[in-house]
Amino acid sequence: MDADIQKVIDDYKIRQVLYRYTRGIDRGDAELVSSVYDEDSTDDHGGYKGPGKAFGPYVTKALADHTESTAHTLNQSIIDIHHETAKAETWFVAYHVRKDGDTTYLDRFGGRYLDKLKKRNGAWLIIKRVVVRDWSTTEKVEGSYYKAEDFENGKRSKEDLAYTLS
Repeated sequence: MDADIQKVIDDYKIRQVLYRYTRGIDRGDAELVSSVYDEDSTDDHGGYKGPGKAFGPYVTKALADHTESTAHTLNQSIIDIHHETAKAETWFVAYHVRKDGDTTYLDRFGGRYLDKLKKRNGAWLIIKRVVVRDWSTTEKVEGSYYKAEDFENGKRSKEDLAYTLS
C-alpha cells in the first residue's frame, strides 16, 4: 500500500481511539475508556498518575460520585505517525455539571491530551498520556434554557441512546 494512504488510514484509526475515549468518559463506560490503553500504558491526569488500563474504572467512579453529567469535546489534533508509533496532541474542553447543596455549577477545563501510541496487531493504543491544563473556569448555573422533559436525556451507562438506538 502507498505510504501516504497508510498514513491516512492510521490517522483515522488514531482519531477513533480518541473518540472512543471521550465517549467512554461521558457515558461512564469504564471498559470503553480502558480499551484505548495498552496493557503497559501510563496516564498522568493530574490527580491520577498510574496505569492507563486502571484509569477507566477510577475516572468513571469519580465522575459518577461528583458530577451529574459531563461532556468532553475534542478539537484539532496534530498526529505525527512513524510506522508503528505515533505522537498526538489533541486540544479538548471538558464540561462537568455538579451540585453543591442546592447550587449547580458548571466547571470547564481546557487543555491538551499529549499521547504516545503504538500499533499492535493492526490496532492503535495509547501507551502514554499526559493531560496538560491550559485553563479552567467555574460558574454558578442559574436555571436552564432547555427543559429536560422535552429531550431524551443522556445516561451515564450503556442504557444511553448512543448504545441502544436501533
